[in-house]
Amino acid sequence: MSLRQFLRALRARFGIFVMTLVTMVVAAIVASLLMTPSYRATVSLLVDAKDEQTMSEALHTLGLPQEHISYLQTQADILSSPAVARRVVQQLGLTRDPVDMETLGIAKPNGPRVEDHLVEQLLKGLKVETSQSDVILATFACSDPRLAASIANSFAAAYTDTVLELRVAPTRQASAWFDQQLTTLRANLEDAQRKLRANHELEQRALAQHPERLAVARNDVFLGQLRADLLHGEEKLRELSTRYGVNYPDYQRQASQNQELRARLREELNTMSTAVASQEGEGLGAQRAGQPSDPQASGLLDPVLQHNVDSAEKAYDTALQHYLSSQVEGHASQANIAVLSPAAVPLRAARPNLLLNIALSLVTGLALGCALVALTERGDARIRSVEDLTSVVELPLLAVLSNDGRSAALLPQPAGVHMRALPKPG
Repeated sequence: MSLRQFLRALRARFGIFVMTLVTMVVAAIVASLLMTPSYRATVSLLVDAKDEQTMSEALHTLGLPQEHISYLQTQADILSSPAVARRVVQQLGLTRDPVDMETLGIAKPNGPRVEDHLVEQLLKGLKVETSQSDVILATFACSDPRLAASIANSFAAAYTDTVLELRVAPTRQASAWFDQQLTTLRANLEDAQRKLRANHELEQRALAQHPERLAVARNDVFLGQLRADLLHGEEKLRELSTRYGVNYPDYQRQASQNQELRARLREELNTMSTAVASQEGEGLGAQRAGQPSDPQASGLLDPVLQHNVDSAEKAYDTALQHYLSSQVEGHASQANIAVLSPAAVPLRAARPNLLLNIALSLVTGLALGCALVALTERGDARIRSVEDLTSVVELPLLAVLSNDGRSAALLPQPAGVHMRALPKPG
């Protein structure tokens, strides 16, 4: 059907078109007047990715756009979760108010699962929107404007409490776990220190009898010179004994010098041994006090036992640091969420929108009216124009009679067609 044919059919069946259009508009108006008004209350939430109440040196920031969008979507999913909706039901005491339950669409509030039904109805009326910014919009719609505003603000409060609980609960569990581990790690540290002290006391007793075994003594320049002088004196003493005998005055003098060198060497070794023992005792005392010690101060301490003590100290200090951090963060009282704009009681109903419904009914009526005209015309096709006749009858058209009673004019003769006049009647 061409546009000209459709316009002719529309003119012929204009009553059907008008009736359809008027019916749609009247139906939209009646439905809008009979529809229960719905009010929308919106609360704005500012979600910050940074966490101020933490002992971490660097705050977590979302640098990539994908991370930012994913983080906001996660927060939106938490806000629209059944756990948050259940908190709203409990905070507002909706199970104890039959009027509010009826407003939310629960006709029989005495059922065993009334709280679950309320959670389902709240989630149906909630709409959460996110954008490229850090602001999340939570909108709740119902037939009571004050209840809509109250539920929207309660959703914001319940969401904040849920996020804080999700953050604090794992931290407190980690704190309890680290507290248990500290007991074991402290016992390991005390056992390693006890073994090191026992080894230190054993080495002290051994070095009291043989101070020359000290690593420091073996590397000391002054003691090395004394040992060299004593060795040289012993060789000279043997030479004098072989050549002159033990009663020779030079032999007696050299023996006396060797005795002095030996006594001086023993005195220096005893002094050094006492100093080393005192230094190692201070190192062990520093370990017991929780201060680091130098395991290579003198070589008196066993390196394996000293390494065990250092490892146990490092493990204990690391666990203690994590324990203190989790203890502090486990008592956080503020989430990284703030209410930017609380929900106010709406003054106008969001639905039904009478003007919008009328506009939509006009568009729908126009489309439906045109469709009905086209379908009716296809079922009852009439000849209303030359084009309709030529499309139905495959014969040459000679003339067109006008509706004003005047004589008809002959149509232009097609090429190759011979025309003849009809005989007059009678």
